[in-house]
Amino acid sequence: MTSTTSSPPPITHILETCLYVRSITKSVDFYKSVLGLDPFLETPRISGFALGSTTLLLFQLGLTAEDVTLPSGGCIPGHGPSQSIVGMLYTESEPKQYLKQHFCLAVKDREDVAKWEEALKERGVQITGTVDWEKGGRSVYFADPDGHVGEIGSRGIWNHY
Repeated sequence: MTSTTSSPPPITHILETCLYVRSITKSVDFYKSVLGLDPFLETPRISGFALGSTTLLLFQLGLTAEDVTLPSGGCIPGHGPSQSIVGMLYTESEPKQYLKQHFCLAVKDREDVAKWEEALKERGVQITGTVDWEKGGRSVYFADPDGHVGEIGSRGIWNHY
């Protein structure tokens, strides 16, 4: 059987990645003051940071479950943890252990990672791990205010970076 349609074009990169946060105000402050990121969007529901051709989105936990209908007529489907999980994350005495989404921010080389490791320590951020990769890259890991596992990594982690 032969298809009459052509293949779709290749996917080039991840455009957005998101983290769900318990306090968008506290999280935006962390990403601004500790990581030096400048938000292009700040609302009570969502904040966005441009990182090259990629976007880091922070969503206020519990405010993304419903579909959002846009004035143009489009619809963004609801997403994020279920309401029962959201409730648990707000009532648990140690909610950080349940979120732990992972993200990696890229820098050019190993020396840049070392500089970020020092800067994070100076800014009171706990370093949770470091890795020297076989391909020559280096990573430093840290926790954000919600317990998400942040990573700053250099070239030499993957074959493509």
